[in-house]
Amino acid sequence: MGIAGSVSGGVLLSIGLMTSGVCGMPTAVADAGTPVIRLCGNELAVKPQHIVFTCADNTWAIDNLVWRSWGADGATGSGIQYQRACVPNCATGQATYTPVTINLAGAAPPEYRYTSAIITNQNTGSSTTAGV
Repeated sequence: MGIAGSVSGGVLLSIGLMTSGVCGMPTAVADAGTPVIRLCGNELAVKPQHIVFTCADNTWAIDNLVWRSWGADGATGSGIQYQRACVPNCATGQATYTPVTINLAGAAPPEYRYTSAIITNQNTGSSTTAGV
């Protein structure tokens, strides 16, 4: 097999790995030392486009994430926060959508997994801290 066969096979394997995520979401495979974030279902991801913070009832998430930085010293991105008020209950509560920035921290060997997030509302400047 020549170089062309090896290269195209490697590209196909990489594409297969990147598109095999849960629910059609791409899952990137990290190199050793590349930070990851744990998503619902214990899936690990690099630069996900969607993060759910309340996996049990799906009442708090950030969608359309665009990452400006991603490294061992932290990650910074922005997206649209979805929050559903559980009044009178979570099934019928009002949903709100807000532009936010997110800062991830806590990636350390051996897992290099981010452990905390600070979500800042771009309209009000108020921040919320969450474990990830």
